[in-house]
Amino acid sequence: MVFIDDFFLNIKKIHIAHEFVLDRVHRCEYPTGRGMYGLVYAIHGNAEYRFFTGERIKIADGDVIFLSPNAAYSIISEKGFKHYTVNFDIHEDMSRVGPMDKPYCLLRSENTEQFKPSFKKLLKIWLSKKSGYEMQAMGCLYEMLSLFYFNYLDDMNACESHRLLPAREYIEKYFNQPISLENLAKISNMSITNFRREWKKRYTDTPIQYRDSIRIAYATELLNSGYYTVSEIAKKCGFEDVSYFVRFFKKNTGITPGLLKQSVARQ
Repeated sequence: MVFIDDFFLNIKKIHIAHEFVLDRVHRCEYPTGRGMYGLVYAIHGNAEYRFFTGERIKIADGDVIFLSPNAAYSIISEKGFKHYTVNFDIHEDMSRVGPMDKPYCLLRSENTEQFKPSFKKLLKIWLSKKSGYEMQAMGCLYEMLSLFYFNYLDDMNACESHRLLPAREYIEKYFNQPISLENLAKISNMSITNFRREWKKRYTDTPIQYRDSIRIAYATELLNSGYYTVSEIAKKCGFEDVSYFVRFFKKNTGITPGLLKQSVARQ
């Protein structure tokens, strides 16, 4: 069984593992859903998956796609699409698909180089029909599902980091100016709701808490330098009200700016 945080699959049965060439003659269509899980590796050529939700994706050499039983789609290939496929069922009451609980999850070829030999191995075992082949094939499939999950999660994290990076850079640059969630969401090309959700998934602190941590670090650096008054530091950190800055600094550090400045001067 595969168990990684919120991903847990207990494979019930492998139905088929094969190498197949899709062309204009062999059109695949699942208008009501495919009925079982599937893992597909594109060996050569390309194809377009046309989901009945209206979404379309193109896959080519090296891409890997994980398909759920309720994925309703057709596959079109004009020039031929050679691929490995393994279709399987899981014990639904003993499994947790986690972030892969959607009609499909896609890995592009730059993250899939380990899949081709694994598919070859599984196919060889499956076609041998030797004693214990089903159990051995399941072992290969568990390995591939773990590999897919790790790479897919890395892709998700990278995507989230990339989308949130402009907002983080903005906070780091303008930490001493007023910052709103509306502006940060706009910079990240997201709605406020999506921005708040994505940030919460990725980071422990809220955007404002992240800004405040930068303010504290910068204020501490200036206090330790001994070159600025508390009023000057407050202004440099974005506080017009010195009294509020003093309370803010003490709340976050346990000491007032004046006491820290005095302790530095005595050293």
